[in-house]
Amino acid sequence: MATPLRVLVVDDNPTMRDGLALGLKRAGFPVELARNGEEALRRIHPGTFDIAVVSLHLSGMGCPQFLARLKAVDPALPVLLTTGPGASGEALALGAFDVLPQPFTPEELTAAMQKTLISEEHLQTTELAEAPLLLTRDRALGEVLALARRAADSRATILIQAERGAGKEMLARLIHGSSPRHSGPFVTFNCAALPEDLLEAELFGLEKGGRPGSAAKTGAFEQADGGTLVLEAVEALPLGLQDRLLRVLQDRTVERVGGSRAIPVDVRLISLSSRDLLADVKAGRFAEDLYYRLNVIPLNLPPLRERLGDLELLAAHFAERCARENDRAVPSLAPSFLAALARHPWTGNLRELENVIQRCVVLNQGHRLSQQDLRWLLPPEAFEGLPADPVQDAAGSWAPPAPDPPPGEERPLPPGAVVADPRKPLVGLALGTPVVLPLGLSLPELERFWLLSTLSALKGNRTHSAAQLDIALRTVRNKINEYKADGFAIPPSTRGGE
Repeated sequence: MATPLRVLVVDDNPTMRDGLALGLKRAGFPVELARNGEEALRRIHPGTFDIAVVSLHLSGMGCPQFLARLKAVDPALPVLLTTGPGASGEALALGAFDVLPQPFTPEELTAAMQKTLISEEHLQTTELAEAPLLLTRDRALGEVLALARRAADSRATILIQAERGAGKEMLARLIHGSSPRHSGPFVTFNCAALPEDLLEAELFGLEKGGRPGSAAKTGAFEQADGGTLVLEAVEALPLGLQDRLLRVLQDRTVERVGGSRAIPVDVRLISLSSRDLLADVKAGRFAEDLYYRLNVIPLNLPPLRERLGDLELLAAHFAERCARENDRAVPSLAPSFLAALARHPWTGNLRELENVIQRCVVLNQGHRLSQQDLRWLLPPEAFEGLPADPVQDAAGSWAPPAPDPPPGEERPLPPGAVVADPRKPLVGLALGTPVVLPLGLSLPELERFWLLSTLSALKGNRTHSAAQLDIALRTVRNKINEYKADGFAIPPSTRGGE
């Protein structure tokens, strides 16, 4: 008997959340519940769940940012979005997720889950590379992705044209992973990386003795037999080799350099180019017959500057992934940070954005990225007119910054606030208590104060403290050992064995 699907339900509506859980448990599914995106991300690890059922209208970080961060943690986890009546269009704009409009029956929920698993089967991989391309609200990119999936089942050649860094190879991997060839080899070959004499042998193979003293060598076509061959920078292929490539596509056989026998090859060819190949044809730099043979299915990826509505999704995804890879807290993205990103031209597209976010996450000394983290990226005039960031309260909600007090008056403390001595961690206070600390503290002092105070609030539980502070459990344990050695009192664990 097959193992039941492990389901994570993410919904901030308790009635809806409990109703989903009851229906799924009655159907025999193991279910875990999360009240918001933050709680769900603390539970999700690769392979923990088989499917997530997520409300489109999450409060807190919101559904788009949650989905972006989820794909950084577990890109293979299929997601079924539940929506209110008439909101399916908004949900579909998020990209590669299936949608179930309310109201629905338990039978409809189960059927939708099975459909989601089938439609997302191509994501059952540990590869992270495809995820950024799938995170989109952009209609043009959504249409390209839909066309790519329809073409994946065929043997037709595909030509992907886009600027550098826009995700051409990501899309090629997505097509291969969605095709019947997904278990076969995926071979990439850069046509601009080698001189012509070496290029020919590397692409088509070399027969023993085909060149003085040469051994037999299989080329890229033979290596990709039964799978997919991706030709990067296909515009750089010399005209003489373009004719050989055309014959291979027509005959589905390849002859090695120095050989005379035709070797059958079963290869799906995907070509990538950062240039307008049709313009190269008109200029005589690219063979017209080969162009039309390669361009059976044309896919043109829009540059990032034409899909600025995706910046929040992509930035959240890259921030989540980079923070986890570097053992750092996952930062929130302030409105001014996103507004500043939108003012950059992004000539390097996704690759440049990932580099920028990685730099910001690594160098940031807090838990939030703001416009200040991008001062190195943009000219000073680009920051003019950016709104001030709202203040984030203990619950993670945004509120407008408090107005400055009249001259000569001190700003009043928030209700229930505690003025703390950083040398003495707080004891016996609940999480979320507003705390006032003096300016000028060093980062190690702040780190020690917050970690020990959080441990106290959570009765010494190391695991819960790590989850609350969004840091690795081993970091908590290492810091505790460090503080013990320095003579600081450590809140005892009520679990004893921790």
